[in-house]
Amino acid sequence: METENISTDNENQFTETYKCKCPTDASEVTHTIVYQKATCTRVDDVILHFHCNRDSKCVKCYQNYL
Repeated sequence: METENISTDNENQFTETYKCKCPTDASEVTHTIVYQKATCTRVDDVILHFHCNRDSKCVKCYQNYL
C-alpha cells in the first residue's frame, strides 16, 4: 500500500491517498481519506471523508481504515 500525505487549508485536517488492491476483485484502486487530527496522540485521527475511486460507497474498503 502506497501512501501520499496532502495538506489541506484547515491546519487540523489532512488528506492521505492510498494505492491498494480492492478486497472484492483485487483490482488497483486509490483511496482518498480526509482526517481530522486527534487532540491526543493516544487517540486515532478521525475520518471525515472516505472516497474510493472505483466505488465511493464500498463498505469493505472503508472498514480497512476503522
